[in-house]
Amino acid sequence: MKLRNTVLIVGAVVMAALVQTAQATTTLGDLITGGTITDGNLTFSDFGFSSSQDTAELTADADSLIVTSYLGGGAHGGVPGAIYLDFSGFIGVNNSGSSSLIGDLKLTYTVTASPGSINYIDQQYTPNAVPTSGQIIIGETVAYQGNNVANSTLTLTPTDLSDPKAEAGDNLYVNPSENVLNVVKDISIAANGGDLVGLSDVEQSFHPVPEPTTVIAGVLLLLPLGASTIRILRRNRIG
Repeated sequence: MKLRNTVLIVGAVVMAALVQTAQATTTLGDLITGGTITDGNLTFSDFGFSSSQDTAELTADADSLIVTSYLGGGAHGGVPGAIYLDFSGFIGVNNSGSSSLIGDLKLTYTVTASPGSINYIDQQYTPNAVPTSGQIIIGETVAYQGNNVANSTLTLTPTDLSDPKAEAGDNLYVNPSENVLNVVKDISIAANGGDLVGLSDVEQSFHPVPEPTTVIAGVLLLLPLGASTIRILRRNRIG
């Protein structure tokens, strides 16, 4: 029993030393005034928000959008090792007229990996509508030092319960991986007369690539702990 407890403690110490992250939550309104979010080795900054509508009411409001970051694989689920950035709160067009109307929302931000880099970004959305008609088109561009390195265009219908993970265009691959990326997400929402169409959740996941020096440092950190574990095993075997 003592040996088992010792091994568990060693494992906990290693995880605490190698993974340091905390969930962060704020509003987009706070972020666009110069705020940042840091989670793991990623920092999100330079947030921007602009909207326009064709005489319809675009319900998106920066102060009502909640922005949360978290590490995947924990209580929130997701891919272990990935870092998630989530925008929750309704983004939509409320068309009280009789003709089709279009609203447009542009979200921008910068993501910086330090240390390491990012090799791809995943995206997922939750569309909604009352009644179930209309269309949502989402264009995303990822740039490094002013040059586009990845882009996609997704078309959603409000009858989707969620954006299918396997849909073409969900993943934006960055090859070679980069440490600073500028993301532009353009959301266009079309609503027929009398309809309310939009998104209740916009989520991105970032997949960091550690630098070789970081991997080596992690291995070196493990070595003394591994040696101590071996000594403990030997003592228990002899005893």
